Amino acid sequence: FFFINMNTIATKKHCLAWICNHCTTECFPIRTESRCICGHRLKEHGDVSLGATSCKSSRCSCKSFFYIVAEGAWVLRCRCKHKHIEHDPITHKCIKTGCKLCHKFDSPWVCNCNHPWSEHTQHKIERVAKTLEELAGLAPQEAYSDVAPEVNNYDMIKRGDF
Repeated sequence: FFFINMNTIATKKHCLAWICNHCTTECFPIRTESRCICGHRLKEHGDVSLGATSCKSSRCSCKSFFYIVAEGAWVLRCRCKHKHIEHDPITHKCIKTGCKLCHKFDSPWVCNCNHPWSEHTQHKIERVAKTLEELAGLAPQEAYSDVAPEVNNYDMIKRGDF
């Protein structure tokens, strides 16, 4: 989505965020490399801005992206001690043979906001991407006014004999 606002061009982008329901903090921005309960990344689920979140990977039954906190090789585990990929991507129930403890993925992990995993939900939000000029607090025409002023100052250009 593009729109013009006071001589600047801003971009609105739909994206996902993991927000604490208790303190309303956006704890994690969900990026294209973020993991889903099915084990695939958001980029394999399609474009969020178009509303597509079902997994595009072959032989994956996941119908909707469900964010799982992960950092590098570390991944969130359920209270039943099984990994997120050992849970059904639709029902979120543990599919590990012999697991009778788990009826739905739930983690004992506590976020940096000091609230448990269960207090968080993923939300579709709209962000405004600012231009460098807007971040610097300048109007677009002012942003480059002092950069190489001699280029635009025709009075300083000497012509003919030197």
